Amino acid sequence: MMQWVFFLAGILIGGALCGAVGFFLCRAFCRTKLRAQQEIFDARQQEADRHAGELEKLRAAQGEQLKLEIKALSEKIFEEKSVKLNAANKEQLAALIDPFKEKLQEFKKSVEESRGKNIELHASLRAELTRMMTETGKLGNEAKMLTTALRGEQKTQGDWGEMILDDLLSRSGLKNGVHYECQKTMRGADGDLLKSDTDNLLRPDVIVHYPDGRDVVIDSKVSLTSYIAYMNETDEEKRAEALKSHLKSVRAHVDELAKKNYAAFVPETGRESCGFTVMFIPNEGSYQLAMIREPELWVYAFQKKILIVSPVNLMALLQLIEIAWTREDQSRNQQEILKTGAQLLERVYAFYEEFDAIGKQLDQARNAFDNAAHRLKEGERTRSVVSAGEKLKKLGVKMSKEKALPKILELPESEENGEIFSAASSGSNVETTLK
Repeated sequence: MMQWVFFLAGILIGGALCGAVGFFLCRAFCRTKLRAQQEIFDARQQEADRHAGELEKLRAAQGEQLKLEIKALSEKIFEEKSVKLNAANKEQLAALIDPFKEKLQEFKKSVEESRGKNIELHASLRAELTRMMTETGKLGNEAKMLTTALRGEQKTQGDWGEMILDDLLSRSGLKNGVHYECQKTMRGADGDLLKSDTDNLLRPDVIVHYPDGRDVVIDSKVSLTSYIAYMNETDEEKRAEALKSHLKSVRAHVDELAKKNYAAFVPETGRESCGFTVMFIPNEGSYQLAMIREPELWVYAFQKKILIVSPVNLMALLQLIEIAWTREDQSRNQQEILKTGAQLLERVYAFYEEFDAIGKQLDQARNAFDNAAHRLKEGERTRSVVSAGEKLKKLGVKMSKEKALPKILELPESEENGEIFSAASSGSNVETTLK
């Protein structure tokens, strides 16, 4: 057993030694082979580099020669073309410059004419500017006078506010005397003048009618004096005083309208009341200043049944009223159309009845006509008028003017052929002329 072990071990060790020797020999051979190939490659590389250098030198020499030839050829061509181009350019420039010279002359002439016109235009423009400056000065003076008047007199301010209110009403689409009334003293249903609790006549600026029978009173209240002072003042303390005075003025107008209580007197005129009075501030800036600086002022007025509005708000309110009137007119027109349509249908059906009666009468006349025709055409031989007449024609009785028998009275051929007098066959001939 041990011998086999030693035998196998010897075989293995010998195989390993042989493999190692073979590996080293193969490795040495490969290195030698690679070294020889490397030397061959290096030699070929050197030869290739040498050829590349020679080729580069040859290319450089050929490039220089080509440049020289191209340069010489270009100079020759340039000289030839320059001569031809100069001649052509002279002709073309002459063709271009000559018309251009003519245009320059025309332009110079038009510029001189335009200069003369500009002088005249500048003179007229200067005169127009002078006139405009004069008109602007007049307008400024008028605006200053208007501002002074609005500041100084309460009646002037009131008239101005009423003018703005009237302008808004006229542009709203509502009709004066129909949809609203201006400066009308309020009267009761019995015609008597109405007076306030202070025994004053009630004469609001405007009474606007709603289509449902209600009325609303609009009264213009102007607060401009303190507002203008506030806008023009630069001192903060004085501005604060002017603002306080402006708010006080607006509040005083609210209290004044609340005492008049127009809405309470509207039912006595025979109309229904909307329950509030509209206080119109014609200046948008004045309204905005009061509403922004004292928002509770609007609530204070509303609690007293006073609705404060600016021109923008009033126009919106008037537009809503105008829309309501438009819808009312449309509804009234629809009712009128329905009423007219009903009358038209009644007349049409009455015509139908008369038309039917005419038809019945025509039927009766037709029956009478058919009966008369039947009596003329049909019946016994001796009683048929048509048969007798045709027999007379057959027997030779002639009329002064030949006439055809009406189609409705024509006799059948069988009856016509059989209704010949026997006297015709005997040869008797009776000729009588009917005139």
